[in-house]
This record gives sequence, C-alpha cells and structure tokens, in this order.
Amino acid sequence: MLRFALFFVAAFITMEFVSYLAHRFVYHKLLWVFHESHHTPRKGVFEWNDVFPLFFASISIAVIWYAVGDPSRSDILALALGVTLYGMVYFFLHDIYVHRRVPGVVFRNPYMRRLKKAHMVHHAFGGEPYGLLLFRAKDVRDPESDVTVGRGQNP
Repeated sequence: MLRFALFFVAAFITMEFVSYLAHRFVYHKLLWVFHESHHTPRKGVFEWNDVFPLFFASISIAVIWYAVGDPSRSDILALALGVTLYGMVYFFLHDIYVHRRVPGVVFRNPYMRRLKKAHMVHHAFGGEPYGLLLFRAKDVRDPESDVTVGRGQNP
C-alpha cells in the first residue's frame, strides 16, 4: 500500500513538470495551431485547445483499464491514477476557476488568487509561467509596469 501511495504521489508531482514542458515546448511551438485558440477570446463553449485534455484523458482511461485487469500491474495503476488526479485538478483550477468556464467558482485563499494572477500574466504577456501549480512570485506581477494583474482579466 505504501508503494502504491508513493507511486501515486510521485506521478501527481511529476505531472506539474511534464505539463510545464509540454505547455512551453509543445503547445507554444509544435502544436500552436491548436493551443492558439486558448490565447484568443472563445467564440463558443469549446475551443481547439480542448483536444489536449480529451487526448490525455483517453490515454489515462486506457492505461487504467489495462492496469485494473491484473493485480501485478498495481504500480502502473498508481501512476495512471496520479496522472489522472493531476488532470482533474488541472481541469478544475485552470478551466473552471481561472478561465471561468463554469461561472461562480471563487476562492479567497491567497495561493489560489496568486495562481490565477500568474496564469493571467502568461496570457497577457506570453512567456512564464507555463506551469500551473508552481510559479515564481514575480510571475504574479505585470512584467511591464510591476503592477499586480487585477481580477476580471480573462484573455
């Protein structure tokens, strides 16, 4: 059980770094044709960028299905569940909270407010931060004027 928990937590933590690298070097370069829709005003419920979570969720479902079939695959199951939990947290924080795809979700927690501001700096100016959960204090400030990015921005 401890081994399962360690694999689960390690997968979750590792995903922040994987998502950072994918966002910076794949989404903003190789697959910009899809991701660009996320950096422009949405013209409906969906955007081309939504293909990414659908793709990754499909892989997670397939790996979980494979791992559940045999008790000797518990390490794979733990990794897949850790990755899946990260995806769920990412979806909730990024799509629902930060980009308000479901209105009314508000946090008064200082960390959550900084997370939202850091992501809005990414949208307003490009560049850092590419991650979601981990960001530098300077990523919460407007790099041009050193003014904290305010609420209500939703590029």
